[in-house]
Amino acid sequence: MRIRVAIGLVVALTGTSPVAMAQSDDDKARRTVEIELVAGTIVRAVMARDIETLLSYVRPEALDEARRGLTKPDSDLACALFDTECLQRQLSAGEVRRRTSVADFFQAHPSLRLRVHYLGMVTFGLESPLDLAMVTWVVPRSDADRKFPAHDLSRFGEDHINTCLVYTSATGWRFYSRGVFFCASGFLREPDGR
Repeated sequence: MRIRVAIGLVVALTGTSPVAMAQSDDDKARRTVEIELVAGTIVRAVMARDIETLLSYVRPEALDEARRGLTKPDSDLACALFDTECLQRQLSAGEVRRRTSVADFFQAHPSLRLRVHYLGMVTFGLESPLDLAMVTWVVPRSDADRKFPAHDLSRFGEDHINTCLVYTSATGWRFYSRGVFFCASGFLREPDGR
């Protein structure tokens, strides 16, 4: 009797059955494994300056712009991904000079921890809440690691690097932003304090 009441309470409070919740957990685990594989490929591509592999994760409508940004050595995108000195030259006088390129961050921190936070919402027209994810490489035991996903996004390149990936059945996982790697800030809301 108590078990039936408990199951009924779970269904009433969550609006889903225990079977649906287990399916959702399985979907999340499967998606996380997919993202871990993509994230490994992205790290290798950034470290090797493998532009073609990076472009394979760009959404089709942003491909030409991303290609131009990656192939021009002093572009904002190329500097941010591959060259800290170039990135520093592009900062305005008032900006903090501790910014590091993605490649140099990966090089300096070979034991990064990968964290995934799903951001999908119906309002984005996604097929599933698991179709939009912030993928973050954090320095173990750093502030970003302890506070994830409520970490300080302004510390990008100090204790974490993140990107956002979107999934569609037609294209698979792709960078969410127009181009390569970086998250568009318009959809990021204040993360909860988990």
